[in-house]
Amino acid sequence: MGVPVVAGELSGRKGVVAKLGMDAHWRGAIVVCNGLREAGMDVVYLGHTTPADLVAAVRRERPDMVGLSSLSGNHLQECRRLMSALGAEGLGDLRVVVGGTIPAEDRDTLLALGVDQIFGTGSRLDVIVDEVAALLDK
Repeated sequence: MGVPVVAGELSGRKGVVAKLGMDAHWRGAIVVCNGLREAGMDVVYLGHTTPADLVAAVRRERPDMVGLSSLSGNHLQECRRLMSALGAEGLGDLRVVVGGTIPAEDRDTLLALGVDQIFGTGSRLDVIVDEVAALLDK
């Protein structure tokens, strides 16, 4: 990929990455999945899904983290639904990261909902990998 990623940094970790709602943009999510894989993480990419189906995948896959990608502006609504569904299923302590077009004024709301980290468009892949690794080591 040509991006400096520390190999093995996420070995033994597992992530589930998805797009909620009708967001048609998928390229960034795929790039991030590949970067996490290069760093040693086992990544399951669900593509477009619903919060209920994502929670079912979390139960099945038992990941260390969930990554959501949003470029369509529906991140607040979808994150509210997802965080509520995770909490209702006793999965509220799962690490959740969100990436995409996230306005600065929405960051505090997402963090208050329980999102652990937010990566805006243009975030460097090596920074995403390093911050995910640090988050999972907490």
